Amino acid sequence: MRKPPAHLALLATPLLVATAHAGVYLESSEKELSGDDKPTTSRMWFDGGRMRTEHAEGDGDTQIVVFKDQSMYMLEPKSKTYRVMDKSAAQRLGGQVADAKKKMEERMASMPPEQRQRMQEMMEKMGGSGAAGLMGKAPERTVKNTGRTETVAGIKCTVWEAIEDGKKDQELCAASPSAIPGGDEIMTTFREISSMLSSFTQSLGSGASRNEPWHDMEKINGVPILTREFEDGKATSEMRLTAVKKQSVPATSFEVPAGYTEKKMSFGAGARPGE
Repeated sequence: MRKPPAHLALLATPLLVATAHAGVYLESSEKELSGDDKPTTSRMWFDGGRMRTEHAEGDGDTQIVVFKDQSMYMLEPKSKTYRVMDKSAAQRLGGQVADAKKKMEERMASMPPEQRQRMQEMMEKMGGSGAAGLMGKAPERTVKNTGRTETVAGIKCTVWEAIEDGKKDQELCAASPSAIPGGDEIMTTFREISSMLSSFTQSLGSGASRNEPWHDMEKINGVPILTREFEDGKATSEMRLTAVKKQSVPATSFEVPAGYTEKKMSFGAGARPGE
């Protein structure tokens, strides 16, 4: 698997400024399970097939993502810039990943065995699943129903385990869409995002979007309201739903702020959605 800056001004026509719709608001808390770091907060709004997320980082920065009209806008308030990812951009970036993967494989094939091994280890340390995907080592990911249930923010959910290369990677506690206000709309929006990004994420392998809420939704057939990360069999962090309610969402929430400049997306330069 937040509060916008005080100076944030959003572009809108007079009609949009005056219009708000009955939408859905979700708030989640994310924390490390060891150490004294304070939890961070994520906020999400859904309305009419549109989504806005705000994630407060520990350093005070806020990550903002807006999805509408089959396009994802990644906003960077500090630099007042944004990137746009639509289906054509995802396909183009997927092609760049495929080309980079081919070149990497050709280069490594000509290396002596010891040098090739050092390169593999270096790439895995630097890039995790993304680098592994470039080298043809995307982890094999499966999810299975544990039969366990938990209650999160008063909502019952079923725990699924995500296994990568034989090791537990995550626990996803999925709630039925009918148990969440606007649950069907949330599911539909997440599925549209997953479909739009498929060309890019498939190129990087299954780990590319593992931390995104739309990952694995078709398999678990529910809305993940609790996600635990695991390493060496031990839970290291979790994101937990803390509030969900129906809420009117101003149409301006789904617009790019005034004064922001677009930055072109390219693989290797901030291409990953949501970053």
